[in-house]
This record gives sequence, structure tokens and C-alpha cells, in this order.
Amino acid sequence: MIRLAACDLDGTIIDGQGRCDPSVARTVDLLHEKGIAFAICSGRPNDSYKPLLKDWGLAGRVDYLIGNNGGEVEETASGRRASFYPLSVEEVRQIIAEYEPLGVIPTLYEGAMFYAERITPLVLRIASRVHTPVKQGHILSLLHTPQYKEMLVVEPQEMTRIEAYEASHRNPDWRGVRTARDLFEFSRTELGKQVGLAAAARMLGITAAEIIAFGDTSNDNSMLSYAGIGVCMANGSEDTRAAADVIAPPVEEQGFARFMNAWLKP
Repeated sequence: MIRLAACDLDGTIIDGQGRCDPSVARTVDLLHEKGIAFAICSGRPNDSYKPLLKDWGLAGRVDYLIGNNGGEVEETASGRRASFYPLSVEEVRQIIAEYEPLGVIPTLYEGAMFYAERITPLVLRIASRVHTPVKQGHILSLLHTPQYKEMLVVEPQEMTRIEAYEASHRNPDWRGVRTARDLFEFSRTELGKQVGLAAAARMLGITAAEIIAFGDTSNDNSMLSYAGIGVCMANGSEDTRAAADVIAPPVEEQGFARFMNAWLKP
């Protein structure tokens, strides 16, 4: 029996233009009618997407907010919170020093503000896509506290090169994964979305077998493998499709709603 449905945001229930189809909210209401809780499990920091829940039609409908690739968890009804495995300031500095010469653009989230080392058309497109204000800033000078992740902007045609470099220069303390066609993120090796999802499961008093999870790209793989049922969107990456138990229609075709409505039918 499923007790919790967990969804990634971008590419899963949020389309390429930053929109959430109204069918998602209707489906979440149906889940609640069936006694199934709903969680967002995103690579974005919780504070960066909370202001967007109303525009997406999800305000008051999300039971668990899991952000920063599992690094932070909030149970909305009780206000209980948990956090896990941040990168130290020195570790973030090391990552930037190693990867910035490869042409990537380091970034930093501070609350709902998104800072980038350089403002380029790609950076502006990403900021528009995630509906987050962006400012240019020297990331190392802004970096004063541990971070759950370090996000690098990568030109899509360069992503394969960055992935190959990370694979051949892997540090045992942190790992990098593609989170979008133009974003590559580093976090502590111990951290993954399954960590935050497991924390939400403990708060709810359920097991992994009672979770269905939806995602579309590499940083979703761990939670799809952890959940009793892992679902990859048809628009998902090949590695995420391999990690899933089943494939749903693409986000542009209301895949989450179509899959869940069919699955919930008696």
C-alpha cells in the first residue's frame, strides 16, 4: 500500500517554461482523499521554491518539502525539520577552483536569491525557468556558510565533457551529477534525495516500500531506487529510466497526473 508520493520538480511536474499543469494539484487532492501524503523532492533549496507554490496551485497541498537534493526536509503540518551532510566552505572552494577553469559558471543560492559568477544568456534562461531573481556576484566572496550543494552552469554541448571529467577525477568526499541539460551539481558523497526521502518516511512512520517516487534525471536516481515504486518520466535521461521500475508519460503531457490517475483507479 502506498502512503507517500514524492515528486521532483523540474522536468517532472514543472515543464520547461516553469509551469505546473493544473492537473497536478487535482491529482494531489485525489491522493489526499486516498490517504496518501505528497512530497516535493527537489534539487532546489526549499526557500527558493516555496514562494512559487501558490503560482503552481500547490500552496497548502504539500506535506513534505525536501530540498537541496535531500539535504533539508520540512514536515509542513508540524514544522519539524531535518538537515543532512552539507559541504564545508573549504570543500565548495575546492570544487570551484577545480571546475571553473573548465568554462563552467559557479553559482550560489542565498535564500530565494540566485547568484552567478557571470551573467550570460544561459544563466538568464535558467533563472527565468526557475522563476528566481539572479544577480552577478563573486561567489567566493559571498561564500560564508556550509552549502548543501555547489551548482555549476554548463553549456549543454559541454555537459558530456564535464561528466567525463568528474568521472575521471572523482573525489571520495563529494560527487557531481547532471540535474538538467545545463546544470551540474556537487554534494557530499553521502547525500542524495533518498536521504531526505527516508527522513520524511520516518516522520510519517512508513517504510520505503510504501513510497512512490517520480523523477527525470540523474539526481533522482537514488530516490527512485529507494522507493517501493520508482517512476521516470518519458522525457527523462537514460540512466534515470534504467533506475526506475516504470516509465510515465512526459511532463509536457501531464505525465504525473495521467500515471497516478490510472494507478489509483479501482
